[in-house]
Amino acid sequence: MFVDSPFILAIVISGIIAAVLMLALWLGLERSIARRLVLGAIIPAVAVAVPAAIGLPETARGGVGAALLMLVLGGVCGAIMDISRLSERISLGVAGLTLLLGGWLVLAAPIRGLSYHPGAIQIVAWLAFLIVGGCFLWVTRPDFTEDDDDGAKPAKGRKAKSTKSKSGKSTTDAKSDVETIAKPGPIAVLMTLALGQGIIVHLFGLADHVVFQAALTVALFVALISEKAAPQYRVAVWLGVVGALMSGAASAMIMVPASCLAFAVLLLVVSARQASARLAAHLPTDNPAQAALLGMMIRVGVLALPLIMAALVAYVGAEMAARSL
Repeated sequence: MFVDSPFILAIVISGIIAAVLMLALWLGLERSIARRLVLGAIIPAVAVAVPAAIGLPETARGGVGAALLMLVLGGVCGAIMDISRLSERISLGVAGLTLLLGGWLVLAAPIRGLSYHPGAIQIVAWLAFLIVGGCFLWVTRPDFTEDDDDGAKPAKGRKAKSTKSKSGKSTTDAKSDVETIAKPGPIAVLMTLALGQGIIVHLFGLADHVVFQAALTVALFVALISEKAAPQYRVAVWLGVVGALMSGAASAMIMVPASCLAFAVLLLVVSARQASARLAAHLPTDNPAQAALLGMMIRVGVLALPLIMAALVAYVGAEMAARSL
């Protein structure tokens, strides 16, 4: 135990980091960068402080230690890239290097006495980790073409002075607005993955991973509330959370091979969230209030479905693994 209350430690560390970054905002750092840095600092602070307060991890190689290290390193690298305003190509290169580091921490280290024998199994594990991790990084990457400084509201205000009247708004614009309402945000998707992984590791009895996923979920929930303040969340949250989720899931699958199917189902259903746009295309565009309500229901359903599916598959797998012992 580092302190008697892990939650107090998490709050203190998060408050200190957020206060320092807010001072940077007042001292002249650009508002958009400062907001993203505050958002990116809260997540590692909470997710690292809570497991550390109860004595985790025992090592930085494998298990929760690898996930925590990936979270910290990814967040620090992402914050530096945010300040430096590096290009998408450089950011993707750094993301690839952090992914290789995560694979080495997890796959090249024995976890609780488990280790891979050299051969086909180790090669398949590395290929699966790199392919899935690379696709995960690519589909969750932030939008580098837009910036918070170019806010959407002023642009809409300038367009409103055109010769077209309000009644001349095109149907295409209305449909795009409805699709935006129904589409889950990036931080919401990452929070769904963290919750799903927490459910899976709980059903398979991995207590250390449960603590980490719970802390990460709380931190992402804070980020979800603040998403409007930093809607693009940029590189800090992206690198830290994606690397931590990959490392945590890989180490859990090594510890309990029966959980592989549950993790695969979770990732598959989350990756298929583009169906929300197709459902939103059938919403009524002439009634904005009704469209907003139905769009919110679609968004919640898209986020809840992976949790339900992962819980069912993990429950069945945990029962089968328990009976086989």
